[in-house]
Amino acid sequence: MQTCDRCLREKVIEVLIDESMDVCGHTFTTQVPATRCLACQQVVIQGDHVRRFERRVAAEIAKAGLRAGDAFRFLRTALEMTDVGFADLLDVPAEYVGYWESDKWPVDPRALAVLSGLVLAKFEGKHAALDCIAVLRAPRKLARKIRLHLNDALHHAGKLLQFGSSVFTQPAVA
Repeated sequence: MQTCDRCLREKVIEVLIDESMDVCGHTFTTQVPATRCLACQQVVIQGDHVRRFERRVAAEIAKAGLRAGDAFRFLRTALEMTDVGFADLLDVPAEYVGYWESDKWPVDPRALAVLSGLVLAKFEGKHAALDCIAVLRAPRKLARKIRLHLNDALHHAGKLLQFGSSVFTQPAVA
């Protein structure tokens, strides 16, 4: 049995806690695993569960396409990206991000599309989307001739030549 950090008693149990988050006029609710001390009633929720919930909320907001400043800010912060960093990524002045997030200007739909795509890619664990956008700011040189190596090329070629292909068939004898 686990020991409570507060009262140091061995009366800690695993529980599920309802957690809610109000974002952009919507209340998102989920259950997260936690621990509760039966002696002092302290409840502890692990930070990674809260972050996973935040990422899930961000994914839902991204899929909904909310074009509001607070939604834009929530998505950007869910990416753990500064306003300056995101502005650099879009190649716009940093003030633009501030104007969008404070609703001084309508959120640019292209900026929202990029931000939503990055949020969804992060939620799905596909970080290549951010790399593709970042390389646009500093493209790399490619040689005129490039040799590529396909990791499983021989294995796949062997599969293509099986099951009655002429390579594996005995020649007919007259």
